[in-house]
Amino acid sequence: MAPASLNLSMLPRVMSSTPEASIRGFFIFSGPTDVSRHIVFKCTSVFKTMAKYLKTEWCGVFLIDENGVIDKKMFPKNAEEIAERLLAIERGNILEEEKFFEEEKPLVEDRRFSGLYEICEKIPEVEINCEKYGYDKELLREASLILTERMIEKEHGRRERRISQAIYSIDDLLKTINVLNERVYEWYGYFSEGKAKRKNLADFITHKWEIAGKEELDREEEQSLKGIAEAIIKLRDAQEKVERYVKDAMASMAPNLSKLVGESIAARLIASAGGLDRLASMPSGTIQVLGAEKALFRHIKEGTAPPKHGVIFQHELINKAPKKYRGKIARVMAGKIAIAARADVFTKRDIADELKKDMEERIKEIRGKNPR
Repeated sequence: MAPASLNLSMLPRVMSSTPEASIRGFFIFSGPTDVSRHIVFKCTSVFKTMAKYLKTEWCGVFLIDENGVIDKKMFPKNAEEIAERLLAIERGNILEEEKFFEEEKPLVEDRRFSGLYEICEKIPEVEINCEKYGYDKELLREASLILTERMIEKEHGRRERRISQAIYSIDDLLKTINVLNERVYEWYGYFSEGKAKRKNLADFITHKWEIAGKEELDREEEQSLKGIAEAIIKLRDAQEKVERYVKDAMASMAPNLSKLVGESIAARLIASAGGLDRLASMPSGTIQVLGAEKALFRHIKEGTAPPKHGVIFQHELINKAPKKYRGKIARVMAGKIAIAARADVFTKRDIADELKKDMEERIKEIRGKNPR
C-alpha cells in the first residue's frame, strides 16, 4: 500500500528537549489505522544553535564561534606571567583563565581539558591577532626567551636525576665486580699450583685457561667458572660506558665543578645535594660534609666527633694528605666548590683554572714546608 499524505500535527514528539546544532535521523512511529502501521520519517531539527569553542593564544583565552570572538580573558601584559602560563600548558595544566568560561560549556580540541570540557575533533579557524589587544611582538619574544630558559632548567633537573642514577649504578657495578672477582679468585685457586694473580684473572680464565683432564664433570666446571669470568668482563665494560656518559654529561652541565674536582666527585656532590641549583645555594660548611649524613646524625644524637668531610674525601688532595691536615684542606676545597657551582648556575663563566690554582696554593700553605 502506498503511504498516505501526512498531517505533521499527527507526528509524535520524538525530538530531544535539548536542541542540537544539527540533528538528522530516522524515527519509527505508529500512525492512524488508515495509514501503514510503521512509517520511517527523516527529520531535520528546526532548532539550530551556534556552538561555542575555547581557543587559547599566547596572549589570552578566547571564547569563539564560527563568526569570530564572543568573549575573552586576557593574560597580564607581563613576560614572566605569560611564560608561566605557557609552561603550565606545556605541562598539561588547565589555566584559571580557561576555567573562567566553564558555564559556557565550550567545545575544545586539546585533550588536557578532558573531564572539564567536551572534546571535539576541530574548532573553527578564527584568526586572533594579539597585537590588536595591545600585546606586541617584543612581549612575545621576551616571554618565549623566559619559557625556553624554564624548559632548559626543567631538562637540567631531569638530567641531574639521571646522572645520579648513573653514579649509583657505577657503585653497584663496582660492588658486584669485586664480589665476583673474589669468588673467581678463590675458585680458581683450587686449580692453580702457585698463588693466583688477581689482576686480569677474569680475562685469563676466559681466553687462556683450561682444566687439565677432560672428564664430563671437569668440562662443566670449566664452563661454569668461565661463565662467571665472562660476566665480570661484561660488567667492567658496562661500568666503563656509564663512566664515559657521566664524564661527558658533567663536562656539559657543570664544567667549572668538573674541572675543579673531577667529573665523578662533581656528580656525587650534585646527587647528594639534590641538584646543581641546590648545591650552588649551599654554604661551604654544608658542602664539606655532603655524603656524611650518617656520621653527622651520630654526632648530633650520640655526641660523637663531627665529620670533617663527606664526598670530597674521595679527592686525592684530601685522602692522601696527612690526617691532621684533612679537615683544613676539606674546608678550602668546599669553599672553592661553592664558587664553582655558583658560576655554573648563574654566571656561566669559565673560572675553573683560576679556582684550581688558588686551591692548590692554599693547600700547600696548609701543609707547609713539611708535607708529611
